[in-house]
Amino acid sequence: MCTYQLIWKGVQQTTQKYYEPLNIGRIILSDKKQKIYGIIIQSKIEQGVFRKIAELAEKLGIIVRYIQISMPKAYEPTVTAIAFIDFSNSETTPEKALELVKNQKFIKKAQIIKPNRDGIIYDSYFFPLIAEDERAVIFRKSVYEALFNGVKRKFGSAGEAMLYYEGFAIGFEIYDKYVKTANSENLEDIVEVAKAVNMTLGWGIIGKIKIDAEKGMARVRIHQNFECELSENNGKPYSQFYRGAIAGLFTRFFKKDVKVQEIKCIAKGDPYCEFTIKSL
Repeated sequence: MCTYQLIWKGVQQTTQKYYEPLNIGRIILSDKKQKIYGIIIQSKIEQGVFRKIAELAEKLGIIVRYIQISMPKAYEPTVTAIAFIDFSNSETTPEKALELVKNQKFIKKAQIIKPNRDGIIYDSYFFPLIAEDERAVIFRKSVYEALFNGVKRKFGSAGEAMLYYEGFAIGFEIYDKYVKTANSENLEDIVEVAKAVNMTLGWGIIGKIKIDAEKGMARVRIHQNFECELSENNGKPYSQFYRGAIAGLFTRFFKKDVKVQEIKCIAKGDPYCEFTIKSL
């Protein structure tokens, strides 16, 4: 187990919270002694569904190794989920278990995912990934590290400028998405949406924020900035892309061009990244 505590030099840097990594790989490997299958279930949303499924699994001697639910709208009557289930200690076959699942009144659809010859079971049902009604693509660290660091190594300051303006374009456009999600142009509402999106999509954890709309100034603190984690102990601020995204967002909010500086950065040994924003 790996629990992330936002602590630097013995001092907790945010509220009293502990953060646990979420593995969303939807791939599981089994050895020859294990009998792990995947199962897709579409169920009605009603009270007691999960308890009934858990009771059925226990009755059949099946261990649920993993379960993930595709997030429904608040008003939708059904939910779809994938689970990886272990038949190693069960006398029931996957086919028999599937029939028993289908016979439950609340189940609308169910199907089995079989492992391949190498014992690899993966989610071959859900595609594409969706986040906030938009298609999403996941880049693992090895991929975005090659992308960000590769551009900087290849093109130097020109590459850094390119990353900044790419980030700026994203921040400029995403302002509309934040307003739509919040259903409000109120500052506090937009900030709460930004915090939720940044954390759930893995960009970073937005901490302390100070904004003076009248003076066109702001200060934003980011914990575990994904970009700056690529160059720890670099000795200088590292953010270009994230800094650009902040600039694009605040350009929309202040309705003026802004200058964004990274005054603290985990790449130079600080406990978090901190940005100052000033309208021009």
